[in-house]
Amino acid sequence: DDHDDHAHGEHDPHAWLSTENAKTWLNLIAGRLSAADPDNAGEYFANAQAAIAEINDAIKEINDILDPVRGKKFIVFHDAYQYFETSFDVHASGAIALGDASDPSPARVAEIQNRVRGEGIHCVLSEPQFNPGLVKTVLEGTDVSRGVIDPLGSTLEPGPKLYVTLLRNMAKTLAGCL
Repeated sequence: DDHDDHAHGEHDPHAWLSTENAKTWLNLIAGRLSAADPDNAGEYFANAQAAIAEINDAIKEINDILDPVRGKKFIVFHDAYQYFETSFDVHASGAIALGDASDPSPARVAEIQNRVRGEGIHCVLSEPQFNPGLVKTVLEGTDVSRGVIDPLGSTLEPGPKLYVTLLRNMAKTLAGCL
């Protein structure tokens, strides 16, 4: 329901959180690189296939991580997880902020506080790049768990394992909070 009012406009820009998008992009990138450098086309496509296999392995592992907590209710800081939620069949019960460009209104914070108290929410997730005080306010007077999820991988080292590490970390954070 909160996704209907997603404040990022017509399209959700967090498309990298979809494993299907990532696998499609790998093939598209390999195709573009091959067109620019035909002598190495085989290597580009082999690398793409290896990365797709790695993503497929990570999907299995992430589903194993999330299986025990699937169906438990959680709130995210901002409405950025639709692709991740669809990829792994976990669905947020709401978001404190509907977008990442502005803080939520006091009415929105009160609405989420009521949801946390009245709907059996198990966890509220903040993000390292946003105000943690808003999550603290939402959780006042409750014993609901709190976690910090990072859809940007801000502390991860760039490299070939970044994407699957990002997804695994998100799954581990969610499961650990629930």
